[in-house]
Amino acid sequence: MNTKFLFIVPVFISLFFLNSVKAQVPADLQQKLQDTLVHMKNFYHFKGLSASVSYKSTGVWKSALGESADGVNLTTDDLIGIGSNTKTFIAAMMLKLVENGQVHLYDTIGSWISGHPNINGQITIRQLLNHTSGIASYTNSNDFWDSVSADMNRIWSKQEILSKFVTTPSFPVGTNWEYSNTNFIIVGLIEEQLVGKPVYQILRDSIFNPLALDHTFFPPYESPTYSYAQVYTDLGAGYSFWNFPFALNSVADAAGAIVSNTEDNTKFWKALFNGQIIKKETLVDSMLHWTPVSSAISYGLGIMKEKYFGNTVFSHGGTWIGQINSNLVDTNRNIFITVLSNQDSLDNAFTDKVVAALYKVMLNYVPTAVIDFDHANSNIVLYPNPASDYVYVDNNLLDINYLSLYDMNGREVYHEVVDRWSKQIQLNVNKLANGMYIIRCGNEQKKYSSTLIIQK
Repeated sequence: MNTKFLFIVPVFISLFFLNSVKAQVPADLQQKLQDTLVHMKNFYHFKGLSASVSYKSTGVWKSALGESADGVNLTTDDLIGIGSNTKTFIAAMMLKLVENGQVHLYDTIGSWISGHPNINGQITIRQLLNHTSGIASYTNSNDFWDSVSADMNRIWSKQEILSKFVTTPSFPVGTNWEYSNTNFIIVGLIEEQLVGKPVYQILRDSIFNPLALDHTFFPPYESPTYSYAQVYTDLGAGYSFWNFPFALNSVADAAGAIVSNTEDNTKFWKALFNGQIIKKETLVDSMLHWTPVSSAISYGLGIMKEKYFGNTVFSHGGTWIGQINSNLVDTNRNIFITVLSNQDSLDNAFTDKVVAALYKVMLNYVPTAVIDFDHANSNIVLYPNPASDYVYVDNNLLDINYLSLYDMNGREVYHEVVDRWSKQIQLNVNKLANGMYIIRCGNEQKKYSSTLIIQK
C-alpha cells in the first residue's frame, strides 16, 4: 500500500455532465465558472472533476466533468470521499458538546483514553484538535499500511488503531505543531463516550440530518444511497478505475471517512460560518483560534487559515485512496467553494488550483474584491531575478513594513512583517518550486507588486 494516502490538498470537450442550480445564480456567472472548470479539467487531465460554488444568496452552482468509471459520466450526485475534511465535521461536533457543557477544551484526555504508552493522558482536547499534541500519526507507520494491504475488506476499530500503530511521540506535548490523523481518532472516541453513540450516528443526528445533507455518509457504518464514483488509483498494477471497498474507510474513521458530493460539502461550510452548527462566538473564539504552521498558513480547531490573491480564506482539504478534496471559504465576500476528484494520480495541489481558478472568477465578478496582479510596479528592485536561493529587496526608497509572495494561482506562499528601517530585505526561496511568482509589499499608504522568477 502506498503511504501517500494520508486523508489530507484548454480545449472544450464534448464528454461532460452539467447539473447546475439555475434558479438564482446569474447566467453569465454560471458560464464563466463552467468554462473555467472545463479548462482546468482538460489542462490537468482530471479523470473526474466535480465542483460547487455558493455566493451570498444567489444559490449554488454545481457541475461535474469526466468519468466515474470507464465510459461512464461523472454526475453531481456521485459521491466521492472528502478525506481529512472529515476533521472539520468532527471538530464542529466537539465544539457543540462544549457548548452543551458536556466537556471543556482544556480537559485532559486521560479520563477517556488510557493504556497506550505513546499517548500522554495530560494532552488536552484542544491540543488534539489543533495538532499540538505531539502524538505520532498512525498513517506514518509502515506496519499500518502492511496490515491494511493484507485485507482491504477488514473492519478496523479505533482502539485497534491506537493499540497497534501509534509510535513514539513526535515532540513533547504543546511544544510544536504536526498534523496527525491519530488526534482525530481519539477525538472520535471521546465523542462516543460523551454521547453514548457511535461517532457516525452523532454526526447523523447533529449535523447531517439537521442540515439535510442527504448526499453525505459515513461508511462502512452507513450505506450510501447514491452512486459512489469509482476511484482512479494505482494499487500495484498501474492506474485504473477501481471499486472502492467501504471497509477501508474504517481505518480513516473520524480522521477521514466521510463521503459526500460538492453541493453538500459547500452547504456544510456555509452552515458552519452562518452559526447553524455552532454559535458564531464559539466559531470565532475557539475554532478560529490559530496556531502558526508556516509563514503563510495557520491551523485552528479542525480548520486552516491561509491567503488566496491577498484575501484571508478558510479551508480544510482531504486526501484518501483515489479521492481528493479542496475547499475555500471567503467570509468577507460570502464565497464558498468545494472541489472533488475521484483520483490520486493527481494530488491536492491540483484541486487547490481548481479552487483558485474558480475563486478568481468570483473575485472578478465581485468588483470590490478584485486584486490586480497583472501590472507589475517597477519601483521594486529585486536581485537576483531569476533567483535560486535568496532574493534581496531594496528598501531604500520604498519604506515597506510587510512582504508577501504568491504563486500564479494567487495562493500566498510566504508572508513576513519587516522592519521598515531595513534598507535590504532578504527572502529565502530555496524551498519553493521553479516558476513565476508575484511579490507584493508596502506600508499603510502605498502598495507595490512585481514578478519574481525562481529558477534552480
